[in-house]
Amino acid sequence: MISLYAKGMSASDIEEQIRELYDFNISTSTISRITDGITSDIIAWKNRPLESC
Repeated sequence: MISLYAKGMSASDIEEQIRELYDFNISTSTISRITDGITSDIIAWKNRPLESC
């Protein structure tokens, strides 16, 4: 789910993918709660300082 979100998929697209791939139903509101909960972590990871090579 996190990977799909990171690739820019909407909650409804993620819901459909999970249903098709895993035959598992999850609501878009649940998906939104999960992705909202990690948004700050994703932003922090994207903006982290990188070591020079």
